[in-house]
Amino acid sequence: MPTAFDAHSHVPEPNPQWADHPAVICGTCEADWKEVLHQAAAHRHLIPMLGLHPCRVAKASPRWMLQLEDLLRTHRAGVGECGLDFSAKTLDREAQVAAFRWHLNAAQILRRPIALHCVRAWGPLLDLLREDGVPAAGTMVHAFSGSLETARSLQKKGVFLSFSGDLLKPGRTRLQMVLRGVDPDFLLLESDGTADLQSVIEAAAEICRTSPEALRALTWENGRRCFKELCP
Repeated sequence: MPTAFDAHSHVPEPNPQWADHPAVICGTCEADWKEVLHQAAAHRHLIPMLGLHPCRVAKASPRWMLQLEDLLRTHRAGVGECGLDFSAKTLDREAQVAAFRWHLNAAQILRRPIALHCVRAWGPLLDLLREDGVPAAGTMVHAFSGSLETARSLQKKGVFLSFSGDLLKPGRTRLQMVLRGVDPDFLLLESDGTADLQSVIEAAAEICRTSPEALRALTWENGRRCFKELCP
C-alpha cells in the first residue's frame, strides 16, 4: 500500500512523521532556507521548497531574490511557499504581487514545482496565473480555503489543491462542501506542520464518503504527479 504524502509542512522542528512518508517542507524566509535544505539532505523522503511568504515580503533584505535564485540553481528544490495574503490592510499588496511574479517566473524558467499561499486574494491570484501562466512542473495551493467556483477554476488550469488540518475544526461546513466538490485527480492533503496527517486523511475520507486507505493512495499518487520533478 502506498505511504501517505504530506503536501505541505515546515521546519525547523523535525516532524516524527517524516521518517514514515514523503513530506513537502517549505521555507518561508531567508532565515530558514538553508535549514530546509539541511533537513531534506538528512531525510531522504523530504521534498524541499524555498520561497518568500507574502507576509514576509516587507521585511526581506534587498538581496533576497539573488540569494533565492542562487540556492534554487545550486540545489534540487522547488519554489515556495509564496503567493498573496491580503488579510491585513497594512500589508504591501504591490510588493506581494511583484514577489509572487518573481516566484512564478523562477518556477517556469527552472522547471520546478511551486507551492502557493492565498488568503483573501483569490481574484488577484487567478488573474496573475492567467497573465503569467501556471508553472508546468507542478503547481499547488496549500491549505485551500476558497470557494468551489475558485477551486474548479484553478483545477481546470492544472493546479493541485491541498486541504489542511482546518478540516478537523468544528463548523467548517463550507470547506467540507468544497472538498466534496473538487476534482479528485488534483486533490492533496497536508499537515501544514501542525496537524496529524493521519487525522486529516481520516477526516477527509469521512467527508468524501470514501475509505482512508483509498484517499491515502489517491493523494500519494497525486503528490507524486505534482512534485514529479523532485520526488526521490
